Amino acid sequence: MIDLTIFGRQWELGTLHSAITDAADGVGGCTVVTGPAGIGKSHLLRTAIEYAAELGVARVHFAATELDRAAPLITLASTLRRIEPETQSFDWLRQDQIDPYRRVERLVEAFEEYTAACPLVVAIDDAQWIDELSALAVARLITGLTAAPVRWLMARRPVPADTPGGRLVDALARQDTAQIELRRLDEDAVARLCAQLAGAEVDHTVLALASGCNGVPLLIVQLMRSLRMTGQLIVSDGVATVVGGELPSSFVTVIDQMVGGLTVDTQRMVRAASVLGRPFSVDALARLLGVRPTALLPQIAEATRADLLVDSADGLTFNHQEVRLAIYDAMGPAARTVHHREAAKVAHDEGRSPVEVAEHLIKGGRSTNEAVGMLREAARQVRDAAPSTAADLILSALDVLAESDPLRPRLIADAVGLLAASSRLDAAHRLGEAALHAGLDPPTEATLLLGLAEAFKHAGQNRTAVEYADRAIRLANLPDATRGRLLAIRAHAQFYMGDLAGADSSAAAAHDAQAATEVGAAAVFGLAARSLVAQAQGRLADSLAYAQQATDIADRVKGEAAHRHPRIWLSNALLAADRFDEAESALGRGRAESERLGTAWSTPLWHYYNTSALIARGQLDDAHAEATTGVSIADGSTAVQLAVPLLGMLIRISVLRDDLEQAHGHRADMRRRMATGVTAAAEDVVWAEGMLLDATDGADAAMAVLAGLYDTLPDRPVLISQEPAAAATLVRIATRADDQRRARLVVTAARGLAGRNPQVRSLVAAAAQADGVLRSDPRALRTAVDEFRRTPRRTALAGALADAALTGPDDPDREDLAEEAARIATDIGAHRIVARLAGRFRGGRGLDGGRVGSRLDKLTSAERVVALEIGKGTTNRDAAKKLYLSRHTVDSHLRKIFIKLGVRRRAELARLIAEDLRDNPGST
Repeated sequence: MIDLTIFGRQWELGTLHSAITDAADGVGGCTVVTGPAGIGKSHLLRTAIEYAAELGVARVHFAATELDRAAPLITLASTLRRIEPETQSFDWLRQDQIDPYRRVERLVEAFEEYTAACPLVVAIDDAQWIDELSALAVARLITGLTAAPVRWLMARRPVPADTPGGRLVDALARQDTAQIELRRLDEDAVARLCAQLAGAEVDHTVLALASGCNGVPLLIVQLMRSLRMTGQLIVSDGVATVVGGELPSSFVTVIDQMVGGLTVDTQRMVRAASVLGRPFSVDALARLLGVRPTALLPQIAEATRADLLVDSADGLTFNHQEVRLAIYDAMGPAARTVHHREAAKVAHDEGRSPVEVAEHLIKGGRSTNEAVGMLREAARQVRDAAPSTAADLILSALDVLAESDPLRPRLIADAVGLLAASSRLDAAHRLGEAALHAGLDPPTEATLLLGLAEAFKHAGQNRTAVEYADRAIRLANLPDATRGRLLAIRAHAQFYMGDLAGADSSAAAAHDAQAATEVGAAAVFGLAARSLVAQAQGRLADSLAYAQQATDIADRVKGEAAHRHPRIWLSNALLAADRFDEAESALGRGRAESERLGTAWSTPLWHYYNTSALIARGQLDDAHAEATTGVSIADGSTAVQLAVPLLGMLIRISVLRDDLEQAHGHRADMRRRMATGVTAAAEDVVWAEGMLLDATDGADAAMAVLAGLYDTLPDRPVLISQEPAAAATLVRIATRADDQRRARLVVTAARGLAGRNPQVRSLVAAAAQADGVLRSDPRALRTAVDEFRRTPRRTALAGALADAALTGPDDPDREDLAEEAARIATDIGAHRIVARLAGRFRGGRGLDGGRVGSRLDKLTSAERVVALEIGKGTTNRDAAKKLYLSRHTVDSHLRKIFIKLGVRRRAELARLIAEDLRDNPGST
């Protein structure tokens, strides 16, 4: 094997060695190696794995292939089967049939258990071909196992970039992942490589020929091997020179010349093998050629000696993919067609994926219908876990289907839905519009428009969703079931556009249309929209009734109706009614159903509403972790638009925690996404921005953004029903901006909302607090405090206590109120409330923010609890169970703990905690 250290890769190897040494010492992370084909990425990874073996570190090296993309989680499952020393820790991946997204979570747990005993280096070559679910899993593993000694080494080509693996590596690169970019070898390195390959010094004839390889090691190696095989490389007096007139001028010529130097039977074998795009067995190759396996052994040995074939753990494969392609390209089209036809039979009989069989059928020029059928079936199998891959499969089927084929419109409709579901909206729009303009029969046109409307709704493009729904609804003779689905989609899109009356009308019509069909899905989705509208208008009893009715239908009908997950909106309605225990029970049951059914689109919504509950309860650190996880999951699912409201949540949490720099970062991310056309409710976006601007630029800047929100409050008081404490904040901003009219408008809206829902204590408190802030009335503020005490809303209680303390200068209890407000605010991490109090109660009781001298004081209370538990050697999973937290929350806290305390290893964290407890016995 060529030693790369001698020709220009010293720094790259040193970087990889350092990363592996870190893993051996307990520090994880990721390193990405980027470079074009043949530049030496694979060699670097192999060398790194050899170094890991020398250190006694568990390791695995696997190369993804383009065929991997059609089998969800195949890349990661195949990789983990090859870990050395051999382990059974991941064998369950081959048999386990649980929901794909639950498998990802189980993978995180399995990784943590495995690496608790030993570090691990995972090298994945050709990462651009990683399948869609594996890409999601790797992203989750890297972010969720910050403290685990796992070093990921990812090698990828810069093109194609628009693949799940390509997008994964790009995302990792944006997260400060270590980067190695392999460049072409310089002239000196080329000369040294040629000399090593020749076993002698080389003259200008060799260097002139090698210069045509553009510094790509693979091309140079194959060139030199070709010259030796053909006898054109002569060594005389210790100097190598090139002789002869038929010199190779391209890589394909080089490889063809090498193949030409083999025996006739071996030439025939390697050319036939080149149609196989994956490792293959001797038996498969023998069947392809129609001979006995034993007859091929001498030929395999000859091809291996020539470094064309390699006997790997997965079977026989070509030394490099570019070598295979060069042999394939040099073969005539007639021979390729024959070999592909035989390869289709072999792949089918071996039970290979339908995609592989279909590709051979297409390239073999036969059985187009059979190939299309296989591609459709493959797309059906992976569409839930890998919609982008499913879309590519349908597009491949369209490529070979005749323009006049009656199946084509149905396939286009499928492709459009899948493209939009995977956020490839431009492609979905182009394909869908082209089909519509070409003319379709009404049922097919309705199906296509329905797919476009639903997909654009899930992608947050609500205006476009309404336009497509309206076009379909205008079609004649539309079936009730289809009309119901279109109306339900339109209702949700209209709601997020602010058209409450239109949304309620569409939702009612959706329920009526599909109630007659007894299908239920549109009825459930329509009732969910009516629940949202009722809450937005302040009719909380109606909101709860609609959500409960939708849930009852889904539980009774099941099937597609259950996939609409009405408990999302039931939990939302229960939270607004201060029925937190019931809401959290509905959230828990709903999330379990979502995992069981594999409906990934709903997962970010569960995180959204759970974040809302956690903020209200005052668990701000947990809320931040929950929302952060929700954004990550939204980015990896069909519901990418849900990242926008979750980012709004993160802005609000960051402002409450007085981390304004972080809040600005979340705002920039949110704005970047909205620039693509994603829309969200003003309460999610505008309110978050207003809070941030008030904290940084003052009330006037906040009012410039919030004015529209104020003006719609009488008809749309949903912000107050979702976040009762917002009423007082809105009054405070308007008062400081000298806008008394809008301040009074807030009080009027809050009173009206409380009057319509007198049983909801938090709304009674919100009205009293808003009135007390407007009129500087201590009695009203004490009423707000008393009412908030009767709810689970600790964040709102801390704010009301602060207002009461700051408003009553003659109140003998104001110091006690301030102390209680500061104690609660400090405990929940609402440092902005503490800062408000500190300006008026400087030096007062309870306003010092905690102890001095403990290094654990850098952590929030929630982070401190997690740090103490992890410091005992507890795994993340067990810590989550013991502390009654989600696994996502523990992972998020641990990442922040490592950053704040400047540690990289669990052992360092344990040592620091032990020292801190020794020096500060009260720091727990």
